[in-house]
Amino acid sequence: MIADDERPVPLARKIAVGVGLGALGAVVGAVVARYTFLGETNAPDTVAGLVAVALLGMAVISVFVMLNRPTHVAKGCGVLQITVTALAGIMLLAPIAPLGLSPEVTFLGIAVLLAIQTAANLLLWRRADELLRRITVEAGALTFWLAQGVLFLYAAAERLGLAPEVNAWSLIGIMMALYILASSIVATRRGLG
Repeated sequence: MIADDERPVPLARKIAVGVGLGALGAVVGAVVARYTFLGETNAPDTVAGLVAVALLGMAVISVFVMLNRPTHVAKGCGVLQITVTALAGIMLLAPIAPLGLSPEVTFLGIAVLLAIQTAANLLLWRRADELLRRITVEAGALTFWLAQGVLFLYAAAERLGLAPEVNAWSLIGIMMALYILASSIVATRRGLG
């Protein structure tokens, strides 16, 4: 007898779930853009804000998965993955959220959160199984490949006067969006999607 957790999920169901989650993400993104401060920001802030909301949403969904299906979470990695993802979202949101803090205090907070996230990432790497490590490496490589292609084309267009200049804040939003895309692709290819 095969347990429910061991039965392969039909492709049609995977596609339906993906489309459903994509639609839900689009609705959440539209609501966030319309009813929060993100609707009144420039394009780089909007991209960073939407990526931050996506990361925070992924962290919340991961909490539910970890609580409802603990066998689907690599031993010792669930809380660390959620922490790393949530901190990334918070750090992207902090510079653009109207928190009423001075830029210096906000920056110091981001630096402290980055140190915590780095420690959590290192601990996660040590505790991860080979599959999770492989996904991390492949997602990083795919992100680099996508980013270098996109940024090379944009840099050439910028140099030729065909596109406006961008700043580091614009680039981090693009890179994080590409990382989410790459991670999703690699995890799905590895059977985790």
